[in-house]
Amino acid sequence: MMRKPSLLTRERILYWPGEFSEIVDLLTKRGDDGRSQPGAPFTLNVGVIAMAAALGLREGRKREVGANRKEISSTTFHMQGLELYLLLIPILSHPEAATEALRPENEEATLKEFERYAAGGLEVLAGEFERSAGREVDVVLHSLLKPTSARQESALSDLPDLL
Repeated sequence: MMRKPSLLTRERILYWPGEFSEIVDLLTKRGDDGRSQPGAPFTLNVGVIAMAAALGLREGRKREVGANRKEISSTTFHMQGLELYLLLIPILSHPEAATEALRPENEEATLKEFERYAAGGLEVLAGEFERSAGREVDVVLHSLLKPTSARQESALSDLPDLL
C-alpha cells in the first residue's frame, strides 16, 4: 500500500515547550521505561501536540515556544495522519490568508503559527490540570474539551453518531 504524499514541501522540525513535558507525559501515561501505559488518552506525543494546537486556537491562546524546547518531526505528524492539522490550525486562525499560508515559500511561517498555538494550548492544559489536582485525567480532558457554546453543541449534535 502506497503512503499518501506529504502536504509539506520537505520534512520540517516542529518545536513545543519542554516546560510542559510533564503534561505531555501525563496524557500519554509514560512509564519509567518511556512507553505509554494502557488507558492513556494518547499513545504518542504528536496526538497531544495536535490537540493542544486545536485547544490553543479555540481559546485564542498562543505564545512563543521558548528556548527550552522539544522537537517533533513533521514526518511523525504525516505518519500518524495528523499532518493536516499543521496547516489547518494556522489557516483557521487567519482564514483570509489561507491561500498565502499554503504557498511553499510561507510554509515555515505557517508551521511557526501552529507551534505558537500548540504552546498556548499546552499552557491552557497545564493550568487546567493545576486547578483540577486530584481529578482523573479523562475527567479533566472531557470538561476542558466539551463545547463552550450552544452553537458548538448544536453543531456536534448534527454530526452522525459514529459509535
